[in-house]
Amino acid sequence: MKPSSPFVLSLTSIVAIGSSAHAQTTTAPSAIDTLPPRTVIETPFTFQSGTLTLPGTLTLPAKVRRQIPVALIVAGSGPTDRNGNSAGPLRAQNNSNLYAILAWQLADAGIASVRYDKRVLGDNFQKIDIASISIDDFIADAIAGARSLVGDRRFSRVILIGHSEGAELVLQAVNRGAPAAGIVMLSGAGRRIMPVLREQISKQLPPAELVKWDSAFARYLRGEDAGDVHPGLRSLLLPANRRFMQTWAKYDPVTEIARVKVPVLIVQGGRDLQISEDDARALKAAHPAARLVVIPAANHVFRAAPSGDRLAQARLYTDPTIPIVPELTPAIVGWIKKLK
Repeated sequence: MKPSSPFVLSLTSIVAIGSSAHAQTTTAPSAIDTLPPRTVIETPFTFQSGTLTLPGTLTLPAKVRRQIPVALIVAGSGPTDRNGNSAGPLRAQNNSNLYAILAWQLADAGIASVRYDKRVLGDNFQKIDIASISIDDFIADAIAGARSLVGDRRFSRVILIGHSEGAELVLQAVNRGAPAAGIVMLSGAGRRIMPVLREQISKQLPPAELVKWDSAFARYLRGEDAGDVHPGLRSLLLPANRRFMQTWAKYDPVTEIARVKVPVLIVQGGRDLQISEDDARALKAAHPAARLVVIPAANHVFRAAPSGDRLAQARLYTDPTIPIVPELTPAIVGWIKKLK
């Protein structure tokens, strides 16, 4: 039996460390509790990435009479489906429907979008070797998605929108040749994954456990047995996930964004528990031409949070009927419509 799908706890988790962080993802994901408005049309959309066919959803305004921009929405970490929801036993971890709602609002503003299921979901899960997956595979998927859209005569330009880990993926994708007129980074890290992960863990574990984690993670990345670590962190150190974590750990978003040749929009929530405003400002400092939008009340899934308290925010990740902050879509739409 294959190991379960990797990459769950990291950038998208608000689950307490004591919870299991691995999820089997052998069934196709589905939308949760919400339906698209009548003002949009949604149809299946697939594209080829290597030997895999990645399934997705194309969202268009109900009335389209000319070429319009199209956004490729790239999901964050974990077994996150095309709608922005987590699959498997941890499904309650993130049922925000963020990407679906964003797609519908973009369509209402005259911008098409495609959102797709990651290669570790649905039928593709049976076709891949989890232990061989690297971050390069997910970057390749984003590039393939962009290339499938750039040749579609219905669209005037392609924009890449990445959330959380997806923000890092679109950044690297455009630097590797993805045909995009610009990229939008939503809640994107401005540091390497190791310090980001360590900061998240430090908020949930005492200092002694954090010291153990530092040693264990260093051994893990070297290809050694991780040794003793808090039980809630063991799922982050599974051998099947090692190659992905090794390749992710090498990625430096500040270095990467400094190389970008297309326009960049950085959007960050002021009450994001996973990625801080400092991350966004580090990205902006490395690429001064980028536009930075900070939404003070927004959390990681762009819901208005009453505070930065972890427990107080929990429902914002699990109730898709809570509206996204009203500043998000207009900021993206206004920026896209100014692109040349």
